[in-house]
Amino acid sequence: MKKLPLYLFTLLLVLLPLKFGGLAVMTEAGGFYPENGFDWLFITWPPHSLGYFGGGLLLLILLSGNWHLSRRESLLVGLWSLGSVLAVLPGMFRGEMVIALGEISLLFGAGSVIFSGALLAEKYPQWVEKFAAAIIVGGVLTAFYGWHQHIFALDEMRNFVAEQEAAGIPLSDGMRLKLTDPRIYSTLASSNTLASMLMIMLILGWYLGGKWSVHVTPPVGAKYAFRLFFVILFVSVLVLTRSRSALFCPLAAGMIALFSCPGIRRSWRLAGIILGALVVAAGILFAVHFGRGMASMGERADYLRSSAVLCMKYPLAGAGWGGFFRAHMQMKQSPVMESARDPHNVVASFASQCGVVSGVMMLAVLLMPLAVLWKKRFDGSFPCAVFWCGTIFTLHSLMDCDWQVPALVAIMGVLYALAILPQEPEDDGGGKWRRQLNRMAAVIVAAGGIWSSYWYISGDKALSMLMDRVHPPTPEAAAALSVYPVELLAEKAASWRPESAVIPMTLGDWYFRTGSPELAEKSYQQALQLDPARPAAFARLARIALLRGDRENAEKLMLKAHALFPKSANYTITALYENN
Repeated sequence: MKKLPLYLFTLLLVLLPLKFGGLAVMTEAGGFYPENGFDWLFITWPPHSLGYFGGGLLLLILLSGNWHLSRRESLLVGLWSLGSVLAVLPGMFRGEMVIALGEISLLFGAGSVIFSGALLAEKYPQWVEKFAAAIIVGGVLTAFYGWHQHIFALDEMRNFVAEQEAAGIPLSDGMRLKLTDPRIYSTLASSNTLASMLMIMLILGWYLGGKWSVHVTPPVGAKYAFRLFFVILFVSVLVLTRSRSALFCPLAAGMIALFSCPGIRRSWRLAGIILGALVVAAGILFAVHFGRGMASMGERADYLRSSAVLCMKYPLAGAGWGGFFRAHMQMKQSPVMESARDPHNVVASFASQCGVVSGVMMLAVLLMPLAVLWKKRFDGSFPCAVFWCGTIFTLHSLMDCDWQVPALVAIMGVLYALAILPQEPEDDGGGKWRRQLNRMAAVIVAAGGIWSSYWYISGDKALSMLMDRVHPPTPEAAAALSVYPVELLAEKAASWRPESAVIPMTLGDWYFRTGSPELAEKSYQQALQLDPARPAAFARLARIALLRGDRENAEKLMLKAHALFPKSANYTITALYENN
């Protein structure tokens, strides 16, 4: 019973890549909630539910006995659990509360797992590599599931959706796009963030494969066999993701190794630069002729440009959560119609939406553990492996939405906590005060994780019921939800998220579809009161005005929508007349 938290934490590490790997950046779409508990075993769990698991486990650990953390562990855990949450707060002044609290939920969830790992590793240092092995087990199962999805699941899902469309169930353009995307996991989570996890697993598996081989005869052959297994499994799934950052990040990490390793000849470094340039050129050639092209790379550069403009305009508290999306849609230069809600760079995201200080804080969160482990980067130890895992994670965090996936943050944070264990027990006068501060921080993180998960999931489930009632995903769902009045579901969702314009927008769509344009108009106007910069609300009001024969007002409304999202073909005068 005393070791129950130890076993529960090990199980959680296996489940992290399997169950909490979903992408959680679309705050305006309800999640998927099955009707019975048995179905939960077969789906990806809502990422915001990690606070339940991590927070509950952390409280159990706090109740299980005495513990302490070293100075470096305290700093790491403080930055990754509380520091990142504090960086969120300035963005609440101008931003959307639901997005900010969603960010807090994700970070508290990941932070509670990291805190749990640090406490358990300090008390049971002999379990460090067992914890790492549990992460690898979860990664191996995830990779095998990736192959299953690539070979079977995507076709099954496409056939199911085709049956739904034949039965009259509408399919959104976004879902249709995902279903035609050949990258694995594209319908369940981001293929790019999956690639980030696979790169971490590859390095960790390479290290553990060498360690495990000493227990097998002959050890040399076993080492090659173990490592070959991990390389083939993780690299093959990595290739299936078609992630260009999966090419760049290891290459950039290799350049860091090449130029920071003492004793390497200048000729070898020059050869490395030439080889890296050839690899990049080959990757560009493949992307242009056989892959997804380079258009989105220009879009990523456009994200950073918009972020820089917002940092200069709002240096203290940022544009607020959700502010990047609104500003970027107006100032973007790329012709791509992609509507980014995040600049795909964690530092730029916080700096543009929460202020420059928050951006610097997140940069410190990324770099602090790497600075601690820098001296061990070539010694072949477990901290060496974690350093290179962290290097790739840091590089990828500056290129994609890794920090919107709490499982990825939790895995990396736990590995850092395992790697920076002190070699010898610390004996200092500040240990008592540090222990008390750590205990207070742990209680805050655990309680914050549980509360924020409850708040977000309750609101998300209420919103999901409303959206499923208005746009039933299946005939069975339509029948089950038909007993609930739409207005009642909207009222319940609004009780959790009173500032959300999604709710009156959804209600307005329902009224419009059921032949009540006057009620729909009131709902859309209510949405604009909550969110005056919502182009979809202006576009819908324009269509209602056009149905009444008021062409002049309809065109004025559509021009307002176009001014908010000038790159979208959906908000033009031409689209107004084509859709009516």
